[in-house]
Amino acid sequence: MMNYGAAENSASNNLHLITITENQDLSVDNSAWEKVWLLDSHLEVVMLVSVILNSMAAGIIFIFSNTVMPSLATLNADVGINIMNTINTIIVNPLFIIAFFGGLVSAYPTRVMMKNPDLYSKPARYYALASTVIFFLGEFMVTVTQNVPRNNALLVVDPESEDGQNYWEHNFLKRWIAWNTARGIFAAIAAALGGLSLCFMRKSPVE
Repeated sequence: MMNYGAAENSASNNLHLITITENQDLSVDNSAWEKVWLLDSHLEVVMLVSVILNSMAAGIIFIFSNTVMPSLATLNADVGINIMNTINTIIVNPLFIIAFFGGLVSAYPTRVMMKNPDLYSKPARYYALASTVIFFLGEFMVTVTQNVPRNNALLVVDPESEDGQNYWEHNFLKRWIAWNTARGIFAAIAAALGGLSLCFMRKSPVE
């Protein structure tokens, strides 16, 4: 005679085991995703911030070379000079400084990783170093030595004068834009290298 109660209990137990197994698999999957997507240390957080800020700097620079400056070049020299001087005055504020130069925070994780080669893989260390050096020399130093001096010179020219017009058309629009484009390229490269460093931060030093 068939024992229906035993059969029901067996089916219930099997269903319970299946549920437990599925929950365990889901837990493992969630753990794996967390390991992949969640930042594991403060160094990763700082490097991610650097990548974001480097990308923001590259975006700001791109807008100027691609849109703002070509638009100003279509205007009369005196109008273009006055608008650019206004932009240069307003744009210097704490938020802009953070967005434009904040990517240099990558120097911190770079220093820590270079001092601890046994803890961090070679790609993570050298991508971080390359990102920091390229951003410092290619974005920060170009800004300080090439773009800012031209901004300052533009502030003191007479927009109505022939000298002011010549400076605007033959120096500022050509050389400022060229250096601006260069620093944008360097900022984008630094962001990419920082991202690569971030990807390798969890790799074993022996890998």
